Amino acid sequence: MILQSVLYATTTQQPLICSIPRMFQSTSTARDGCVWQTVPLKDGNSFEQRRQLIAAPDNFNLDLPFPTPSVAPKPPIPRVIPPTPTPEATPKRPVTPASAISLPRLTQEADRIAAGRAWKYFDRNWNPQTGFVNSVDNLPWTTWWDQGSALLGIHAARQLGLLPKEMFQQRMNTLLQTLEKLPLPATNLPNKAYSTHTAQMRQLNDTPDPKGISGWSALDMARFLLGLHVMRSHYPEYSDRINRIVARWNLSKLVKDGWLNGAIPKAGGLLEVQEGRLGYEQYAAHSLKLWNIQAPNALFNPPIKAVEVDGITLQIDERNFKNSGATNYLTNDPYLLWGLEMGWNDAVKPQVQNLLKVQVQRFQRTGILTAVNEDSLDRPPYFLYYSVYADGQPWQAFNTRGKAYPQFRFFSTKAAFCWFALMPDDPYTKMLRNFAQNLSDKNRGYFSGRYENSQLGVNASVDVNTNAIVLESLLYKARGRHPLVGN
Repeated sequence: MILQSVLYATTTQQPLICSIPRMFQSTSTARDGCVWQTVPLKDGNSFEQRRQLIAAPDNFNLDLPFPTPSVAPKPPIPRVIPPTPTPEATPKRPVTPASAISLPRLTQEADRIAAGRAWKYFDRNWNPQTGFVNSVDNLPWTTWWDQGSALLGIHAARQLGLLPKEMFQQRMNTLLQTLEKLPLPATNLPNKAYSTHTAQMRQLNDTPDPKGISGWSALDMARFLLGLHVMRSHYPEYSDRINRIVARWNLSKLVKDGWLNGAIPKAGGLLEVQEGRLGYEQYAAHSLKLWNIQAPNALFNPPIKAVEVDGITLQIDERNFKNSGATNYLTNDPYLLWGLEMGWNDAVKPQVQNLLKVQVQRFQRTGILTAVNEDSLDRPPYFLYYSVYADGQPWQAFNTRGKAYPQFRFFSTKAAFCWFALMPDDPYTKMLRNFAQNLSDKNRGYFSGRYENSQLGVNASVDVNTNAIVLESLLYKARGRHPLVGN
């Protein structure tokens, strides 16, 4: 035990058990000796015929008009069914007095400036009635993916000293009071969308949904549950309340036959559907494991194949828009969040390295600074997935209905901050970060990015995901590049 304690101390208090089985090879043996085999889906397979996917991790509605700034911004400087799961309580441990906690510090001026700008979004968009944060600047509406981002952004702000203890406690108490009284549909799972002013259920187009007929998203809930886990782990005084809140929800519905399971409106009721494509699927499944919710097929049996983009091999999901009704977006977001929040396992690292490599190569080939992502837009269709590869096409931007918008390819602010935090020694990630540093409004926060078409200029949408993830990336860096889930 003395040797264990020395190892724990010398690894900056990292737990001794941290391995995760492999998932990206068709057949692989994990360090624990278990063999996992990916079973590819074939044409005519009944599983694919009867299942669908809600493709959008954020579940944005295409017709939801995001507010636009009143003044145009100036261009900136460049197969086993698991048993019914129950929330796993955080182990009891002594509470360290606040005065004894040494918070991470931002040592570089650029980081301090970036953190202050990102926090402006939260100052403007936190709702004192509910404790919720608006999904988009000045829009009183949200999904659970966005509230997961909000929790992590607030946690980062508290850790970085942007949010005083008393204000943090006030915001947490307000949010937890809202969650304790949150109206739920008959499913006993939170509805897909809510008003941030009243906490009443809304549809994805921001119209009232008093009966909660919008269904639920396993992907969204997984990100929110990850945020709640970070809160109960880092602030044990809230652990019991968070566990009681989550115990109200029928989390067993989030997994079916070992796959992520959501629900969409259909013929006056709800149709349960499989959710997630490669990257998003595994990020969400690992997040659910923090609550003892197991989705083994989502983790270990995704139907994948290798493709080449500009001569670089990448893994993509075989379930595409044509054969499943949902696009197999290969974009940065799930891999970057996975790295920041939980840390990459060895099996996913080749995919991550090639994902960066192919974007570097595109920049070298075209001169276009490339950082793809899912992001909100300041114009219709208001939300796009810009992917390295999707539905058989490289470098394409699709909406959730499979329509391409090549004219709106964009550079993503949050992707730039994440890549630099995760790989700070790479010259390309430094270039990304430098370009993104001033893509902001001093009063509203960071913009989503900049369009690759120079005539379009800045993508002036301002949203919670971009600003929360900027703060997450800065906290990750200040923690000595340790994932946010760990203490």
